[in-house]
Amino acid sequence: MLECCMQRGISVHIAKQQMVLDGSMSSRITATVLGLAAEIERELISLRTTEALAKSKAEGQKLGRPKGQKAIHLKLDEKEAEIRGYLAKGISKRAIAKLVECSPSTLYQWMERRHIHPRKKSRV
Repeated sequence: MLECCMQRGISVHIAKQQMVLDGSMSSRITATVLGLAAEIERELISLRTTEALAKSKAEGQKLGRPKGQKAIHLKLDEKEAEIRGYLAKGISKRAIAKLVECSPSTLYQWMERRHIHPRKKSRV
C-alpha cells in the first residue's frame, strides 16, 4: 500500500512515530524496512500458531469448533396447533410456511424433528 501511495505522489503521515513517507529515498528505505518487519512478524505468528496447535493435538485435545447440540425448543413450537390445523385442512406445506411466516425449509425441518407427517390425500 505504501508503494502504491509513493507511486501516485501521496505522502503518508504516521502520527504515532512522527514519520512522513513521501517519494524520497529515505522514505522508500523506511517503507521497505517496515514491510520486511511486518512480513517477518506474520511468519512468526504463523509458526507460533502451528506449534501451539501441534502441541494441543499431541496432548489429545480436540481441535476445531465443537459440534453443536440440537435446540430443545424450536421457533415453530409455539405455532404447533396452528400448523396442525392447517395440515388437517389439507393446506400445502409451502402455503403453511407463508402463513406462519417462516421459510419452507424451516417448516420442513421442524416437521421432521417433531415427527409430524401430513396425511396423504387419497385419489378417487
